[in-house]
Amino acid sequence: MTVSVFVAALAALVALALGWVLGRRPEPELPPDPYAPALSRMSASLRTGEAGGREPDEPVAISDVRDAVASSWVPVDASREDALRQALGRIAAFLGETVEAPLRAVRDGDGELLREGVDRALGGLQDLEFFLREPLTPDETHNLVALLQQVTREFIADWETAVRFSAPAFPVRAHIHRASFLDAVYLLLHNAGHFGGRETVDVTVEDSGDEARVTIRDRGPGFTDEALERARDLFYTTRPGALGLGLPFARKVIEGFGGHLEVSNHPDGGAVVTMVLPGA
Repeated sequence: MTVSVFVAALAALVALALGWVLGRRPEPELPPDPYAPALSRMSASLRTGEAGGREPDEPVAISDVRDAVASSWVPVDASREDALRQALGRIAAFLGETVEAPLRAVRDGDGELLREGVDRALGGLQDLEFFLREPLTPDETHNLVALLQQVTREFIADWETAVRFSAPAFPVRAHIHRASFLDAVYLLLHNAGHFGGRETVDVTVEDSGDEARVTIRDRGPGFTDEALERARDLFYTTRPGALGLGLPFARKVIEGFGGHLEVSNHPDGGAVVTMVLPGA
């Protein structure tokens, strides 16, 4: 390699290096995140169980979030305590109605109430045990029409309440556990009969291919706004002497099958509960 060629190559390398160095520009310094301190303070407040108060330098967006949280904020401990108090109160009222009162009547010498008192006490304990059982998982595909015809006949015989049954002429199938499904339907029929004043209960079965729908409608006053909002709550009921486990148990069973439960009011009056199950 000649000296001139070497010098030219060296000059080119130096030029490239200088160009790279000179071409670099210092990156602009980013302004501090205005949300980070406020979010950190709000996070710390929430971890202690409090919504916290607005800070003087808090960005508007963070203040809006804090206000939204604070508007419906219920401290965790208070929420649990209130739920526990309601549950214990409901159990106490239930036991007083179904166990204590009959036993007191027997103790006071009313022998005619002995069998009735024992039956009601045993029934109350069975209701508690019934809910505490884990629902069984689906075992096979069943024809819902045949099962509903069976359970409605049992309900009519037990409670002398008329049922108007409507179903397709063909089988409507779903993957369920037979015994759990029958239990859930019977509970919903019992609720409909009670709140409907023993008036006719409508049971409708529909098949849309992707899902099967079983609708039970009574002719009572329907759900209150509070009942619709608290339909998932254990031990919530407007029925004196009841535990409030029927609807939650039915919901647990149906959700165990991969379906869901819907509650609403009929336009012409009465409460409506719909079991929606994946089609088979």
